[in-house]
Amino acid sequence: MGSRHPPHFYDEETRAALAQAFHDAWEELKARDPSRDWIKDSQLSSELSEKLMALADKGIRKPDELYKRALKGLPRHSAR
Repeated sequence: MGSRHPPHFYDEETRAALAQAFHDAWEELKARDPSRDWIKDSQLSSELSEKLMALADKGIRKPDELYKRALKGLPRHSAR
């Protein structure tokens, strides 16, 4: 059985940028809604990851830019 999404292959610099952007965005989301069960919110985690990878696929490689654009792109969570 195959995955819904093809595998992504990123160089080390892009993987580091994605990891930093995910961390920063996740912390921002947690700060906005501290009462949410963040450990069990795999749907939002997946949504954020997919958004970040889509942005990287478009050539965005700076962690701050990835972070800002990913937050704007999440339908249930608008940026401050």
